[in-house]
Amino acid sequence: MHPVLFRTALLLTLNSGDASADTFTEFNHAIRFVEQQRIVYAAIASNESEREHGLMFHKTLAEDQGMLFVYPDQTQRALWMKNTLLALDVVFLSGDGRIVALLKNLQPCTKDPCRIYESKTAARYMLELPAGFIDKHAIKVGQTVTLP
Repeated sequence: MHPVLFRTALLLTLNSGDASADTFTEFNHAIRFVEQQRIVYAAIASNESEREHGLMFHKTLAEDQGMLFVYPDQTQRALWMKNTLLALDVVFLSGDGRIVALLKNLQPCTKDPCRIYESKTAARYMLELPAGFIDKHAIKVGQTVTLP
């Protein structure tokens, strides 16, 4: 096959609905849990479209991977698990990287209506991690995280 036609076919395949969401997420931003000396590698969701999509349709997430949601302000945050295929732990962070709230083992939503989970405390960032991460690494409110 001609190289240009091959590249075009490859792009069409990658942009089709058949491509996995995992293909397009880059987990390349280091986030460090200071007290635990634990590093996770996060994809960043920094605009409205990226935050709306989040980890929807991802089939896998390694123990040291997550997604950091970056917001322009610090306020109470909410999320749901619609179209999320993985159980998740969620760490809410203040603007200075202090952990202000935790949600553990949020299960995928399989039918509407999906439950809405809230931080109950103002947060500037939200970090989604594989379910079990918070307990396994003794993550606590008040601890600090260094952000990319």
